[in-house]
This record gives sequence, structure tokens and C-alpha cells, in this order.
Amino acid sequence: MRKALKPILITLLALGVLTGGAVFLLTGSNGTSDEFAGRIAGEQNDQGNNRAYRYDTDKGAVPLLTSGENKNVLNFDSKTPYQVSASNEARARLDRLIKRTKATLKTPIIAANPFGTNENTFYFYFETGYRSMIRYTVMVADESIYDHVRYANNGKEDNLSQVHEFVVGGLVPGMTNYIRIEALDSTGACRESETYKYDVPASQMPNHLTMEQGRSEELCENGLFFVFPEKDSRIYAYDNAGVLRDVVKTESSHGKRIYQSGDCVLYQVSDTKVARVSAIGRVTGTAQLSGYGKIRDFAYDGYEYIYCLGRKKKRDCLVAVSLQSGKSREVFSFPKGVRTVSLTAPEAGGLYLACQNPRGLVKLDALTGKKPFVSFVLGRKNDWKKAGWKKKAAEDKTALRWDLAAATLNLVEGRPEGKAGISAYVADNGKGTGLSFAVDEKKKTVEVKNSFPVGKGGACGCQVFGRHFVISSLSGGNYEEYDREGNVTRQFSLGSPMTGVVKLSLNGMCFYGGE
Repeated sequence: MRKALKPILITLLALGVLTGGAVFLLTGSNGTSDEFAGRIAGEQNDQGNNRAYRYDTDKGAVPLLTSGENKNVLNFDSKTPYQVSASNEARARLDRLIKRTKATLKTPIIAANPFGTNENTFYFYFETGYRSMIRYTVMVADESIYDHVRYANNGKEDNLSQVHEFVVGGLVPGMTNYIRIEALDSTGACRESETYKYDVPASQMPNHLTMEQGRSEELCENGLFFVFPEKDSRIYAYDNAGVLRDVVKTESSHGKRIYQSGDCVLYQVSDTKVARVSAIGRVTGTAQLSGYGKIRDFAYDGYEYIYCLGRKKKRDCLVAVSLQSGKSREVFSFPKGVRTVSLTAPEAGGLYLACQNPRGLVKLDALTGKKPFVSFVLGRKNDWKKAGWKKKAAEDKTALRWDLAAATLNLVEGRPEGKAGISAYVADNGKGTGLSFAVDEKKKTVEVKNSFPVGKGGACGCQVFGRHFVISSLSGGNYEEYDREGNVTRQFSLGSPMTGVVKLSLNGMCFYGGE
């Protein structure tokens, strides 16, 4: 009996190890593998040539219907999308429905743009009986448009959860779009899937931008280009292939800038209002600038306050507006004659401002204190005499060449300790140049890290994005992404003037990057 029992125990032990290994893979206890993470990044790059569309895709797709007898999509009243109360009401309605419905991948809760902020998007909610991550693929019959693949971010460990709430974007206007939703295990294997189809209304902007391949051997960084057309109040997001993938609605105007901060984005929705919007399109806060004219530029402190550049009684002013209470506080009133054009996001209690008159770069400190003050200036001393900041001015030879009259400042991540990293497009000795530079506050000098003397004139932009640079010609209506060697990866043309171009990854917000 003992001899017979021994091989049985060994067999049971081996089965236990195998079973444990399978559970280990399915639960993702070891995290996302490097191979899978690389696959996720590659699929979400929008530069592949994969096409999931097949001749029988239409036959098996479930139509998304917002009306009629077979209606399967909820409609929401979104006449006032940028009021927090309206977003809260939509959220409450969804929560009530979730509570009384047992939604599955085969029978999900679907709502058409429930918060009214992103056109051509669908909200999904369902649960699975196992921990999984969701991948959705947007495809069309047009062979010139490749698939748009995204892994929905659920905020859980290894992006695995039994509860799934996300918004499907990336639908191409003016075409029949097919949406395949898949529930994957921790290895990326599909457990179950469903395919839908929807005819998207046409857009005012081109579906596919004119694109030229550059000389760089590198691919564009993962992300979307948010384009701000001059004569359109909406914000348009184009992918790395120049395909229109999102249309962001505003109240009346869009400004020139959009920020990603954690799990939300912030952008102007009118000349005097900024909104904070979550990954599912819900408005979680607004900041209204009153009594200071139009917002000429704004920044976000990452917590509560929107810092706006405005003007009152012939003086430029920096005003902080709370996203929570809505209250405003005048942070600083500049001397008469000082004209500011742009500002960086606040960091360590201070921020930088580009000035048109007098010409230079100004550091404003102690933003949350009782008396914020200018700590130093990069510019000609005599130019800043009337402002009373002659002693604070430092005549750095490099910075003296720059004309910042049309510059939009951006902070650069990964800068050296004790130094501020900034990117901007300037007129350097009269020649248009995209710059990335470090500011040494102690020495009051600048060190140019990267320079792109591309010679574009007028209003332009320069943004450091990952390892690359996005340089845009706003009046010319085109933009390109450069590698660090100065070679273009891809160039795009909208064909009409813009007020801004900003690239965002939305990683960790809407999409999961596999980290």
C-alpha cells in the first residue's frame, strides 16, 4: 500500500505545481511580463500595418443603436457638459443603472458620450467572473486606415480586474466603425470578445492629414496630437498616422493648451474657463476667470489651482482660481509696461514667464505666500529698469539673443537637480529655433540642451515629448516630430492655421502602458 501511495503523492504534487503555475499566470501575480509590455506598447503606437477587419466582420457585429425598437445605447442630456453639477447627475444615473443591472461583456451597459465632453465616444461598463484587462480595437473597411488599439486602464494592480468601466474612443468620423472588445488574461490571451459597429457622423476637420515620412529611423512616441484649429472651437486628436481619433467639445473656444495630470486632462472650454476632465469624460472641476479679460495662458499646480494670465487696469496679472471652491486670488500684478505671453506649470512654489516687453524670462516665487515676488530675470538690465528689477536681471549671453514674443513655455521632465528645464520656440537672432534649455537659478544662466534651428516664422511651438520633440508652425498649419538627432520622424499638415499643438500619451489615464 505504501509503495502504491508514493507515486500517487508525487503525481498529486506535480499537478498541484502545474495548477499553481496556471493560476499564477492567470492572476498576474508576477506582474506584466516584459514581452507582454512590449507587445502592448507596440499595439498602441498607431504606426503598425495590422488590420483586424475581415470580409465577415460586418456580419457578426452588433449595431450600436441609440433609438428604435432594438435600442441598446443610453442617451444623456449633455446641453451643459462643462457644469460639474451636470456631470454629477450623469454619474449618479450611471451608478443607479450599474447597481440594478448585472452587466456582462455580452450584455454591457453602453452610453453614448454620457458626460457630453468627447464626441463619437461610447461608455462601457460590465463585469467578468475572472480578473482580466480590456483591449479594444477600432477598425474600418478602408485599407488605408490601420487599426486603433488601446488597452483600457482600470487602475488595478497589473491592470487586472473583474469590474470594467471605460470609454471607447478612436472612432473615425464619416465612416462605419467596428469596435472589438476583448477580455484578456495576464498573458494577453483572449478569454471572450464582442464586436459592435456604428456609423460616425462626418467632421469639419480632415479625417486623414497629409503625412510625410521623415529621415529618422525611429518611430513616433506613443500618444495623440491634440490640435487646436484657429477657426473651430473644438479640439481634435490625431494619431501617429495622421488619422482623426477624437473630437473634444468645448463651450465656445479652446485656447492653445491641454495638460495631462494623473488621471485627468485640463483645457480651456471658453475664453475665461478651464475644465478638469476625467478618463471617462466626467467634469470634476472648473475654474472661471472673472474681471481679468480673456485667459492668455494657463497652468495647473496638480492639486487645486489654475494659474491664469489675465489683464486688469492696463496691467498684466497672474490669478489663481480654485477648482474646488471657484474662488479667485490675484497672485501678482506686474508693473505697467510689462507684457507677459506665457507661463510654465508651477513647481516648488514658483513658475517662469516669457515676456514680450521688456524681452526676457522672469521667475516668480512664493506663489502661495502672502507676498509672491520676482526672484530673478534673464534679460538686459537697462530694459528692466522701469519695472524696478534692474538688480535682479542677469544678462546671460545666450538668453539675450532670444525673442520670446510668441513663445509658449513648457516644463521638461527629467531635468538636472536644482535646475529648471524648459522648452520653447523662439526667434534666436531672428531665426526660428526650437529649444530645450536648463535654467541655473543660482548662477542665473541658461544651458541649451537641444536646438532645432528649423527657421519657421511667426507663432510656433516646441514641446519635449519622451525622447522626441514636437515642433509646430501654427500659422502654417503643420507640425512634425523630431528625434534627438534633429531628424523628422513624421510631418503632418492640417492645411489651416492653428493656435496650438500638444502631444499627450494619456498613459495611466485612459490607456494602460504595460509598466
